[in-house]
Amino acid sequence: MKQSIHYILILILLIGTGFTFANTPVGQKIQLNDNWLFLKSDLGGIWEAVRPAAPESPESVQIWETVNLPHCYNAFDAVDPKGNYYQGPAWYKKLISPENPKGRILLHFEGVGQEAVVYIYTTRVGSHVGGYDEWSVDITDAVENFKNTEICKTQFKGQIPLSIRVDNSRNLERIPSSMSDFNVYGGIYRHLNLVYTPAASFIKPAIETVVNPKTGNANVTVTTYITNHSTFENAEVAVKISSPDSRVVVEKKQLINLKTSKSSVISFEIKKPLLWTFLG
Repeated sequence: MKQSIHYILILILLIGTGFTFANTPVGQKIQLNDNWLFLKSDLGGIWEAVRPAAPESPESVQIWETVNLPHCYNAFDAVDPKGNYYQGPAWYKKLISPENPKGRILLHFEGVGQEAVVYIYTTRVGSHVGGYDEWSVDITDAVENFKNTEICKTQFKGQIPLSIRVDNSRNLERIPSSMSDFNVYGGIYRHLNLVYTPAASFIKPAIETVVNPKTGNANVTVTTYITNHSTFENAEVAVKISSPDSRVVVEKKQLINLKTSKSSVISFEIKKPLLWTFLG
């Protein structure tokens, strides 16, 4: 029998005086689901995904099809009893127009099977292995650098070429391996989001709760990891615990120096908290 606290945790990152985000859509999340170009094969390299190609020219030999996300390229062949399903690389590409002049621009992947490499034009900005967890990549610098090129203005009319190589090839060293008894699907099979964050923001907090069986009180530790691309030195991390009826139970704040610290640790005790009870 295990118990955990039945409370709602709200975290707020407050930046020092003068840090504003006028005309900036901070915290906005935009789903990039529509009108992707998809290729169910590999390319010789990222250049083939972005080079200009006239219709019926040798450069246009790769035939891309239009798809929407979420998309799985084993949606049909994985259930075809007459043959093996495709296991290998594939490409997705799309033109985007992100704008967050005072903050950061992230791509938030909710799930890609099974490996992914992300490019802005020909710049590799991130990669991930694992098809069953969410992850993010910061594309801010690559986007800003590409905006200053002549190619951006002429070939892409000010838009940003985003290309993603995915791969579900057989790999006995990876979980789940191809020795498993189910299909290892490929594709961007969950939503892909464009996310705007402040120049200084926190990554998902780690929350630890320990209930003392003798007193019934709970010790809570909240660890917040912070990314800082701002010019400000100080920030205030605030943690607020609310009960299910919206009553504030605990509110703690901590001032940190962004130049010397990359994390914040706030610990406190909750007297006689409401508990979830579950078997485990």
